[in-house]
Amino acid sequence: MTVPPSAVGMGSRSADRRLGGTRSAGSGSPGSSTDPDTAVSDGRVAHIDRLLGWVLALCGVVIVLAAGSRVRLTPAQFAPWWAALAFGTVGILLVLVVTGRILPNPWLRVLWISAVVATVAAQATVFAGYTGGDPDTLRPWVWALEPIMMCFVALLARWPVVLGYIVLSPLLPVLSGAVFLGRIPHEAMLQAPVHLGNGAFVAIIYGIRAGLLERERVAERNRRISERRAQARSVAERQQVLARIVHDEVLSTLIAATRLPGEPVPELRVAARTALQALERAAAGPGASAEIAVHEAVERLAAAARRCAPGAEVRIGAVRGAEAEAVPGAMLDAAASAMSEALRNSVVHAPGSRLRVRGRLDAARLRLTIADDGPGFDEGAIPEERLGVRESILGRMRALPGGSASVRADAAGTVVELGWRR
Repeated sequence: MTVPPSAVGMGSRSADRRLGGTRSAGSGSPGSSTDPDTAVSDGRVAHIDRLLGWVLALCGVVIVLAAGSRVRLTPAQFAPWWAALAFGTVGILLVLVVTGRILPNPWLRVLWISAVVATVAAQATVFAGYTGGDPDTLRPWVWALEPIMMCFVALLARWPVVLGYIVLSPLLPVLSGAVFLGRIPHEAMLQAPVHLGNGAFVAIIYGIRAGLLERERVAERNRRISERRAQARSVAERQQVLARIVHDEVLSTLIAATRLPGEPVPELRVAARTALQALERAAAGPGASAEIAVHEAVERLAAAARRCAPGAEVRIGAVRGAEAEAVPGAMLDAAASAMSEALRNSVVHAPGSRLRVRGRLDAARLRLTIADDGPGFDEGAIPEERLGVRESILGRMRALPGGSASVRADAAGTVVELGWRR
């Protein structure tokens, strides 16, 4: 039987592990979605994170500019190495503002991490680098960048890490004073609880991110709905064209074949009458098929097999004691049509081969095997437009509730197995 590395990178893979992630079915993050119709692609999640990171960097630069005189006094009040560390953080923010909309996502993550690390280092060593007057009154401008860094961490890590950073980062100046001064400066003690409140900015960035993701979900759902409507229209148009062909060409030909004058080939009339009956049943719909006795179903299957391949060895029988039981007519029609298509393929594409049809049937199950000893075929080589094996055999049986079908082909021949279970 024969018949002829992207810009998303690291950010996209980690995005589904944070609040609002939607890609991974098992991420377990709040707001996640496993529905493919509403899932946001990795690329869109990364785009949202990129936009948020750029806005955060811009806010960081504005904060530094607002600090004004305190920034200008840094070289006079701090050691050069600490000033370099603090201004290095500002430099990273400026790079993010200028290139944050175009850099590959992995590079953005590196810059976000670098900004956080530089800020942490500046806070942890602030009293080691301080060379000014009374440390009890010191309030370095770099502290003002804490909410920005907290939000960067929210884009980079899971919420337990974010929570840990929110709690620990305001304590870094306190620890710096305890380590490098041997005591906790007064202003650092007063500012620690205030800076702990910066965690509210993380909640805000999470809320903005969740809102943007929801907007993307709605857009994705609408896009898929539009695609399905277009596909449905296309299918309806193809069905309409097919219906016209069937009405204008196929039906007229079949009717003419049943009414030919003289002595036409008997098999032609039988085949035409059978095809007309099949079309009538299909037009009546699946609900029109009644239950059919097993013994009658066996006779119909055997007759259909002999009609399509008169030389085939046909052995189809009922399971002992099941003759009086009944099977769905829709199942019988589908199995008979799939078997007939398989036999026609063998007759056309493996002429002269030995054809065998074996089957067993009762009220709860059917098993049919159609085998030949032809040259076989490669199922993967079947063109998409050829529907015989793909749709008329496999598709028809697999679409049947409880139905199954498989095709095995090699140099020894082809075996088609059709099955059904109630």
